[in-house]
Amino acid sequence: MQEFVLLLSLISLPLGEARVNGLADACVTMADQPLALFVNPALLTKNQDRKLLYNPIGYQIGSSPVDLPFLLNVGFLGYSQPIGQFGTGLAGYRDEEGGSGILAGAAYKLGFLHAGASLGIRYEAYGTLPVRPAIALGAAAPSIKFADVPGEITIAACARWIDFFNIQAGIDYSIAFFRFMANFNAREPFLSGNQESVRLAALFKLDDLVGFPLEFGGGWGSDNNRFGVLLASDLNLCRINLSYSDFGYGNGRIGLSLLFSIASTKEVAERLAAIETEQKTKNEITSKTYTTQGISLYKEGDYEAALSALDIALIWDPANKEALSWLERVRNEKNASELTTLISDANASMKSQNYLDALRKAQEALKIDSSSAEAKFLSQESQRKFSQMVLSQTSSAHNSGEISALYQQGLEQYTSGDYKSATETWGKIEKLQPKSTTVQTYQRQTADRITEQITQGMSQLEVLERKGRWREALTLANRLHELAPSNKEISAKVTTYQSKISSLISEYQTQGVDFYNRGYYVSAQNSFYSILALDPNNSSAKDYLARMKGKIEKKNANELYLLGVQAYTNNQYEQAIQYWQQVLEIDSSFDNAAKNIQRARDKLAQLK
Repeated sequence: MQEFVLLLSLISLPLGEARVNGLADACVTMADQPLALFVNPALLTKNQDRKLLYNPIGYQIGSSPVDLPFLLNVGFLGYSQPIGQFGTGLAGYRDEEGGSGILAGAAYKLGFLHAGASLGIRYEAYGTLPVRPAIALGAAAPSIKFADVPGEITIAACARWIDFFNIQAGIDYSIAFFRFMANFNAREPFLSGNQESVRLAALFKLDDLVGFPLEFGGGWGSDNNRFGVLLASDLNLCRINLSYSDFGYGNGRIGLSLLFSIASTKEVAERLAAIETEQKTKNEITSKTYTTQGISLYKEGDYEAALSALDIALIWDPANKEALSWLERVRNEKNASELTTLISDANASMKSQNYLDALRKAQEALKIDSSSAEAKFLSQESQRKFSQMVLSQTSSAHNSGEISALYQQGLEQYTSGDYKSATETWGKIEKLQPKSTTVQTYQRQTADRITEQITQGMSQLEVLERKGRWREALTLANRLHELAPSNKEISAKVTTYQSKISSLISEYQTQGVDFYNRGYYVSAQNSFYSILALDPNNSSAKDYLARMKGKIEKKNANELYLLGVQAYTNNQYEQAIQYWQQVLEIDSSFDNAAKNIQRARDKLAQLK
């Protein structure tokens, strides 16, 4: 026997249905399946699960006792099922005019437009025509978004001939915790005794306020000043709607309705497995593409770009053995090539007695391979030769100790790449030894290094600008500005980057608040994390991220994972880690997220 997963929810029905009556029948834009067969068949396409609805007629206060307990007195019993872009359904019902009937219908989704129709028969024992056809035609354009308007708008209309001919059109606006609906009804619009009415309703989500899922709403209709009040709660396995409504005749009705989403555990498992397999295949294909690109770049001799491509390949698929093998190969060859070049340059500097550069290059070589005997020898030998040179320069000076200490300090600053401080140190030595040609030589060398740094930095800024990495660009521009405070081009770039970052923060803030208000929490997080990537101390972004904690569902784990991949690809390693940590909070078995967090942390360590 199949095991069944039953998800209980609430549905809309004109007779005794809690949601519709509680909202004064202003539901042509939001009737859930299978009730859409009756209210608006176009809405049969909205859900992706099979639905079974049981709806009692409700309990009318002040009425005579019914033959059966009111919970067993059926007002609507229906079933709906999606089939690709189609939605289908079958239902039996009782309506407000005392008739009963059967409806079957279907709907189709074409782009933004949903259209559907229901057809059946209706029986009324005391009518002039006991059996007659029942027809409903509907259309809907759900979840319309406008760039400058937060939230979503849905427009829908339906023409029904079930108990009488009726046209109903409506619009609703929803934003995060609030939904407002306005409907216009025309009964028998082509006859002299036609009746027209307006229905207005509002629905509020109170989850954040009360700490558990709860909806509260109500509606009003201009016909007889009908009104309704609705209370609903989603208890995971059971979503219950309870309402009180008054049609203006003095007798109120209490309504209750339940909707079951039905799927066997086997179907659920197969669906999840299919989704996981599809995503895994996409990841493997993307990883293979980056691997191929990396190998091609390696063969062209571009080691840096090859390493970047292979690294990203492993982010998409940490189990990609080919990418891992090539990554190690390219890294080893790159290191070996750089080591050979640095040792050769260090030997050349030793021959020209440029011990300052010889020591700098030897130490860079040791960073690549700390066990290199040749690099160790060159480091020690250049240090010894430098000390001998300093001693010969200062031995006759009365303040030789002070000068020797300054030389040693300048050497450390120069070899570490702190050329600005090294320049200041050489200046102090020059004041003590104005005629020293050695210190003048070191000043020229350091000035050349600064010029070289600025030239390289300006090229890096162009790359960062093209990639839109404005925070990194600003950090680099500020560092270059410290080296050359009078450089107007660098000063202008600092101002440009600050303005760009400020503009982007404002843009992301607007987007993030809009997504948050619509309830698109993953997209909202992406906007607010983008703000933190530009301004890590932005209090507003941190506040919204804190509010969204716990709102992200397990189904969003893969989307968050891919956002982490995107952040990593853009060298936003801290942001990538935040995304992947959220993935693990939602799904602790997501192994690739854990592996990629470690890879991102390794990248951050390399940058330091």
